[in-house]
Amino acid sequence: MLLLAAAFLVAFVLLLYMVSPLISPKPLALPGAHVVVTGGSSGIGKCIAIECYKQGAFITLVARNEDKLLQAKKEIEKHSINDKQVVLCISVDVSQDYSQVENVIKQAQEKLGPVDMLVNCAGMSLSGKFEDLEVSTFERLMSVNYLGSVYPSRAVITTMKERRVGRIVFVSSQAGQLGLFGFTAYSSSKFAIRGLAEALQMEVKPYNVYVTVAYPPDTDTPGFAEENKTKPLETRLISETVSVCKPEQVAKQIVKDAIQGNFNSSIGSDGYMLSSLTCGMAPVTSITEGLQQCRFRTSLGKSEGLTAPGSNQLGQVAAPPVTRGAVPPSRGSHGTRPRPGAPERHHCSTLVFLNCRPTWHGNPQWLPSTTEVNSFRDGTWGNPLTFDPLTLCLSSPSFQDFVSAPLSPRFLF
Repeated sequence: MLLLAAAFLVAFVLLLYMVSPLISPKPLALPGAHVVVTGGSSGIGKCIAIECYKQGAFITLVARNEDKLLQAKKEIEKHSINDKQVVLCISVDVSQDYSQVENVIKQAQEKLGPVDMLVNCAGMSLSGKFEDLEVSTFERLMSVNYLGSVYPSRAVITTMKERRVGRIVFVSSQAGQLGLFGFTAYSSSKFAIRGLAEALQMEVKPYNVYVTVAYPPDTDTPGFAEENKTKPLETRLISETVSVCKPEQVAKQIVKDAIQGNFNSSIGSDGYMLSSLTCGMAPVTSITEGLQQCRFRTSLGKSEGLTAPGSNQLGQVAAPPVTRGAVPPSRGSHGTRPRPGAPERHHCSTLVFLNCRPTWHGNPQWLPSTTEVNSFRDGTWGNPLTFDPLTLCLSSPSFQDFVSAPLSPRFLF
């Protein structure tokens, strides 16, 4: 009976995999399509325009700086595949005046036809501690990152619904999946994009219009270089735990996912895991994607000690108990050994966002590329865990003392 049930389950899953392509969005054909890219004069936006142009699309670049637009136009035109392709440049601030944005979109459609794909890539980042940031910084980032995506999308959505074809891409950030130290202004503006995208996808799906939200990691762009000039120490340390991606790599993945109509677009295994753990109630575009997310979160949470409740955080590490009353390892200058039977209290909190695969072992070492975590639960010290960090965020009453303490396993509470 058990074998019969297992066979039925396997057959059901295989059937879903076979049927999934039939209910997934039909891929968008880029040859001859009109693609509008905001923030397309540099960075990821320019690379997305190049990638689409390589596939035969007509491009409208929208940005504020005319000189950068003209330079980007020359670079993009080098990648044409036929002599009919056109690159149109429009200088406008997409975050200031909706009527102006609507007018330039109409001009672009009059010259190159209806917009088949809109890529909202205009954005900026400013970091700093919450109390150190001017209120105007929050207003500016919300205007550029959020309204700068709302206005162009609003300008093209009616035509897309009438034609029953279209793609809208929102370029968010991994900081739009989880909040990070120093990004109180930036993360909130990128989280807003996700909320917009999820609600919009529900409205436009019946019209064969699909929304994609991209969550790129730190990427080697002029904007990232500018951001690094003002990063607090803690934020800089977080960034240094992961490698910086090339904009061409990010652009290629975003275009691929947008063509397929995928809602989430992530980069690499780190990005895939982060998207799966923070997907919440986000739309899925295929049965396969839904099954993969469910299986990933369930297996990781139950088998590897990671609790992922589906909220905007990666969860908590919960190591299984070993010997009750075991002596904890050294904790540097901030820790004291708890008295017998007393609950542990630690003045320093360490938040670890995980990368892929935890490894159980019995001999913890502090290595530059790993983070050792011990979990103390109900008076019991758990086994040490090793994680390749996606992000390591350290916060304490005295951060400098913490990072200068003897290199020893840190604690997660």
